[in-house]
Amino acid sequence: MSTGNYLEQPVRHTKELVRQYGLGLLFATNIFGAGSVFILSEAGANFGFGLLWVLPVTLFVGLGMHEMSARLAADDRPLMAYIKDVIGETAAKPFAIGLSFIMHFWSVANYSIAGAVVVYLTPLANLYVGIILTAALGVALVELRLYNRIEGVIAALALAIFASYLVIVLGLDLPLESIAQGFVPQIVSDFGYLTMIIALMGTTVYYPNFFIQTSMAKTKDWELVSRYRRDHTVGLVTVIVLSVAVMTVAAMTIPEGQVTLTAPGEPLAAALGPWALDVFLIGAGAASFTSATGTLFGAGFIVPQAYGHKTRFGDYRFRGVVNSLIILSVLLALPILAFTDFTPVTLAITMPAVNGVIGLPITAVALYAAVSRYFDVTRLEKAVFLAVVVLMFVSSALTAESLAQTIMGLL
Repeated sequence: MSTGNYLEQPVRHTKELVRQYGLGLLFATNIFGAGSVFILSEAGANFGFGLLWVLPVTLFVGLGMHEMSARLAADDRPLMAYIKDVIGETAAKPFAIGLSFIMHFWSVANYSIAGAVVVYLTPLANLYVGIILTAALGVALVELRLYNRIEGVIAALALAIFASYLVIVLGLDLPLESIAQGFVPQIVSDFGYLTMIIALMGTTVYYPNFFIQTSMAKTKDWELVSRYRRDHTVGLVTVIVLSVAVMTVAAMTIPEGQVTLTAPGEPLAAALGPWALDVFLIGAGAASFTSATGTLFGAGFIVPQAYGHKTRFGDYRFRGVVNSLIILSVLLALPILAFTDFTPVTLAITMPAVNGVIGLPITAVALYAAVSRYFDVTRLEKAVFLAVVVLMFVSSALTAESLAQTIMGLL
């Protein structure tokens, strides 16, 4: 058998993997950007294993919301189109623009981290130039236009990031009993602890993904809910497993205190050598870059939909919105970093919490209302979906004050 035939089979399998699970891996990379890496590290360093219980809760919430989202997607009913129908086009336009503005805070944080990684790994000494360069790469990625190409690039980066963190976990002597205790729910009346809960919720139950999923029927050409369900379940489970690994490593190896750009990768460097820190930073930078760009795909759908356009992935309206928000992310990141006490890492920790308090409950209500309107759901399903919505509002209400105090302290 020729060398070409040996190579064809793995390539064919890889293409099939991306075709089947590429959207789920896109969701995973949107979730597991700078926010997750550093939020999880901060949670582990400051609270040990005490916040591990939040991760299975977020998996339950995420699967519940994606179940609602998948039903809309299979029936080609974009969530923003439902919102526009309910509140009217006049109100839908500022709603979509406002939600997109809040959504783009993730990109502010993620491009900041990606720029910081570029500065760390290259002779480039100016953080602001690093942020501008990574944002320019984001525009280039969007201009690929074809979803399958973007899906393939992002899926490859996601798999590489996942593999790098597994290396860290496999090298540790895990205290299984202490880890198990961390999965027992507890609430501590500490502002930092409460802020971390909503930050974990906001970065893991990633609401832009629901707007993306419900808008992808024409691109993915899937008509069965089961196809979407299988795809997003793989992505979410991958994220939760990876999140447990990162928080566990941080709890065991990072001293209590403020997490720095390199702190999450220092345990790997200590075990394997200095080169391993560079590998971690490449992975974190790639995750930040893909998350910063992929997050805005949600805005690329909802703004044109609010104006009554049936947008497809990569069309000129979609690209115009996404590229505009990438530019706005840079314009906002530079003065924030220059004139406040925010750093790229504190941005990465705070911005997902802002989205968790504001955008996530709104999206949960919209999904529940849309599914109740368009589909016959069983009493059990309705109870589960309603529980998800209530949980989102309760977590938002309990943590909003602590988040506000955290932000005010950094301004």
